[in-house]
This record gives sequence, structure tokens and C-alpha cells, in this order.
Amino acid sequence: MSSPPTARRTALTGNKAAAEALKMARVQVLCFFPIGPSDEVGEECSRMIARGDLDARVIELQNERSVMNAQCVATQSGVRCSFATNSEGLLYAAQQLIFASYARIPIVITVAHRALEPPAVVRTDDQDTIMYRDIHWLHYHCENAQDVFDTILQAYKVSEDPAVLIPSFVTYDGWEVSHNSYPVVLPAREQVDRFLPPFRLPPELDFLKNMDFSEYYSSARMSGYGYVDVDREYMERRFQLDQALNRTAKEKIVAVHKEYQEIFGRGYGGLIETYRTEDADVVIVAMGSFVATSRVAVDQLRERGRRAGLIKVRTYRPFPGEELVRELANARAAVVLDRNTVAAVYHDLRSALFGYDDPPLVMGRTVGLGGRDVTYHDVAYMVEEAFRGLDKGRIDRTQAWHFDVIEDEEMLARRLADLDG
Repeated sequence: MSSPPTARRTALTGNKAAAEALKMARVQVLCFFPIGPSDEVGEECSRMIARGDLDARVIELQNERSVMNAQCVATQSGVRCSFATNSEGLLYAAQQLIFASYARIPIVITVAHRALEPPAVVRTDDQDTIMYRDIHWLHYHCENAQDVFDTILQAYKVSEDPAVLIPSFVTYDGWEVSHNSYPVVLPAREQVDRFLPPFRLPPELDFLKNMDFSEYYSSARMSGYGYVDVDREYMERRFQLDQALNRTAKEKIVAVHKEYQEIFGRGYGGLIETYRTEDADVVIVAMGSFVATSRVAVDQLRERGRRAGLIKVRTYRPFPGEELVRELANARAAVVLDRNTVAAVYHDLRSALFGYDDPPLVMGRTVGLGGRDVTYHDVAYMVEEAFRGLDKGRIDRTQAWHFDVIEDEEMLARRLADLDG
């Protein structure tokens, strides 16, 4: 009698965890153009292929635009694909990224965030994917290497669902997560195979079958998702895509996460994950590696008698507006940490709260651009700003940029004294 499958515990960087997830997902085609800090994913997958651990083909192309073209065609040929990129690489692929979502091609891309230039910088913020928030991709933001591994497997299952068919960004902070090692539990192959079956090409994605070439130069009508459409269907197709993102995908993300948690014993809340929010007066709202820092800040604040809590936004698209409103129902204020130049989560949360009676005060802070450190003392300072605003009945700076790096308790005390003065 065979023994049951067992998991393996190890230490992996975020990039290597991504490569392990792609191996477990039985990805068949990997297209790469190297760009740091994401390039380690391609390197690790290539080593897996050389060792015989991964049965896949790597296609090296001249730029990210070509990579996305190849990914779209390969997926429409019925194979599971992926690639890793970030920052300017994502910019170069803009046209094809839009095509992939509008043509309903369920690709999964891993993104180790890197700040955009100029000035020249190689450290992290999440502007590179936030700028694509309106092109109907799924956006997952991961906290650590285990989160990266688990989310990639779930992202494939959601994206490839025939009721969804939307591509996914699985993102994590460059260097801070991509190149730091974390404890990771790798499940047995048999368990993953049961959770994530092989990719089956839906008939509507087979553009060669659906295209009527006799009409190509007239109406170019297609019966599936594709390149061109008659005028009377364009708006309807966009509506279908919007519904698939904001309704169907939301439900599938929650259902797939629940299934994953039942099988593998790890969970992240589905769309959002909460920490000590039950009685919190002020709740931090954060994504990515800031979540770990914010947990420490919450614990420190609780020790000082401040009732603070934390909400991790796991999926930025679809935006979990209803879920955030529900979790913030008893809070007096929310402090939103945005690692991008447009205060994306702050504005989306304000929109979600609009029209509700007695909503919490919302304070947004732009932090950590270009990889600038954000310590748990910084987070505690921003929460204390919110508490002082509650005492006054208003928050003076509802959205502002936080530049300082508060390194220790003594520096935090000085900053709080300045705030009170």
C-alpha cells in the first residue's frame, strides 16, 4: 500500500517560489526576455528543464512585446503558459496586455515589482502594474514567498475557468520578496494535480476555428473571442468582460481559495485577509510586503493600548470594495498605504465607501516609492496621526506623502511630539 503524499519544507526566494509553482502547474511554454528582478524566475525554470524536473519549452525572444505575442498564440493553441517581467518590460508589452484581456486569453504573469524610470532605479514600488488597473486583468498582490507559490496555482485555476477567461498578474515586491528567502511548504505533486487539472482550450478561444476567413475583409465576423468584431457586438463584449471580472471572477477567487485552503491547509482570506480588526478603532489597509510590517506595527500599537487592526488587500482587481466596507463597518478610521504615485487603493476605497451612512474617516499615505524603507515605526506613526485626527474630529491631511524613515522608538517619540506640538 502506497504512503500518502507528503509536503516538503524548504527556504525559497520569492522568484524561486514562483518557479516552483510554475513547475507544479505543469506549465508547457515559458517565454522570457530578461529583466531584473524578475529574471531569476526564467533562470530557475531553465535549470529545472535541464535537470528534467520540468517538461516545458523556453522561448527566448527579443523583447517583451514579442514575449506577449508568443504567450497569446501559445495559449490559444491550448497550452499553459507564463512569463516573468516588470517595470519597463510591462510598458513595452502594453498593446499585447490589452489584447490578452479583451481576447479573453487566460495567461498568468509573475511580476516582481520594480519602480519606473527616470531617475534610474532598480528597487521596488507597484506603479508598474497599478497603471494597468483599468485593462481588465486580475491583480494579486503577494506578501511573501509562500503567498507567491500558493497564489500562482490559484490564479491559473481562476483565469482558466470557462466562466472567467481573464489573464492574471501575480505580483510581489522586487528584491524585498523576490530575492529574500522565506520558509515555504511545497505540497506533493499529486495534491497539486488534483487541485489544478491540465488546461483545456475552450472552443471560443480557438480563433482559427472561429474565424470565417471568407468574410475577413468585409465584416470579419467571429463566433468566439478574437481580433475584430462587428460594431453591434463591441460594447456587449466589453460588458461581458466587465461582468466576468467584477462578478464571476470575484466569486471564483473566493471559491478557489476555499478549495485550496481545504486541500493544503493555508489560506489568505480570499479577496482580503484581516488581522485583529474585530474591535479596532483604526484599521491599516495595505498590500504586498507592507502587510508583514503592518502586522508588527499593529502588535506594537496594541501593547500601547491603541486598538489598531489590519486588512490585507490580496486582490486589487477585482477591487474588493464591498468586502472592505463590511470589514470597516465598526472602525472609526482607515489608514491606506499606497506604494504608487496615484494613491490607487485610497481612491478606490473612498469610492467604495461613498454613499454609506457614517463611513470611517479615510487617511491615505503614499509610501515606499523607489524602494524607500518603511519601518513598523513609520506605520505606527501614521496610525497615531489617524488617532489624533479622531480626537479632533477631522484628519487634516487626508492624502499625503510620507518621506521619512523612522528607525527606532526614540525617533518615533520625537516625531509624535512634533505632531502634538
